[in-house]
Amino acid sequence: MGFGMVAVPVKLTSGTEEKKVSFNQLHDHCHSRIQMPRWCSTCDRKVESGEIVKGYPVGDEQYVVMEEADFAGLPAASQKTIDIVAFVDAGGIDPRHYNKAYLVAPEDAGLKAFSLFIQAMTRANVVGIAKLGFREREHLAAIRPFGDVLLLQTLFYADELRDPGDVGKPLTVCSTQEMDMAMTLIQSLAVDDPCLDQYKDDYRETLNEVIQAKLGGTVFAAAPTTEAPKMDLVDALMASIAAKPADTAEPEGELARRIGELAEVGADQVTKSEQFTEEVRSLWKP
Repeated sequence: MGFGMVAVPVKLTSGTEEKKVSFNQLHDHCHSRIQMPRWCSTCDRKVESGEIVKGYPVGDEQYVVMEEADFAGLPAASQKTIDIVAFVDAGGIDPRHYNKAYLVAPEDAGLKAFSLFIQAMTRANVVGIAKLGFREREHLAAIRPFGDVLLLQTLFYADELRDPGDVGKPLTVCSTQEMDMAMTLIQSLAVDDPCLDQYKDDYRETLNEVIQAKLGGTVFAAAPTTEAPKMDLVDALMASIAAKPADTAEPEGELARRIGELAEVGADQVTKSEQFTEEVRSLWKP
């Protein structure tokens, strides 16, 4: 890793591990794995890896064939160096740029210099912008102190970002009452600790339970699911507020107080609940 004229030997390790459940394709008759050979439809035969060249598509089944010599003079970043080209304020990076995370740890010979730059970057409260090459392309990356290592996050280049104007629509004007109810919902779900450890992949965990049940020769008994009732915006917001976890922050304000009473309406008080809903609905309307 290079800081100007200073070189620090480091090693790069993936900072994430995707834990999706993967499957192979099998023949339903004998359960043998389906093979995927490289196949040329024109020659109608399998192709060996040494017979394959790269082609850039320029039209319908038309390609510019690239040879190894064509890649030799490209200004690609070194495969062995992380070149830090600038230091910036972390808050100034558009979050759309961030891609995949890696951990950068020092080799023994570079521990002193690595330690110095981590502590200096921490004191200066800056993020390094770097270039590095791997997987046949030059990557842009952000590097920041992360405990005793550096966190390297590859970045999308500016011309890879989609213009929000291509998909967005002009926002509509909302009334004060509508904004009050939306703010009440936000306040009811607000927490002080942003830690994401409390969340888990329910789909993956249940799928693993199904697989383990089949391995054990049993049938996994899934919990019954019910279709969520269709609601308009007012009903949906009120239901969300009434169903807030007990340990979340309490919303504030007069409208919040009135909406909070919905949670105290018992199941045997349907009429009172309906009347209360209409009252809040009248507050909601402009």
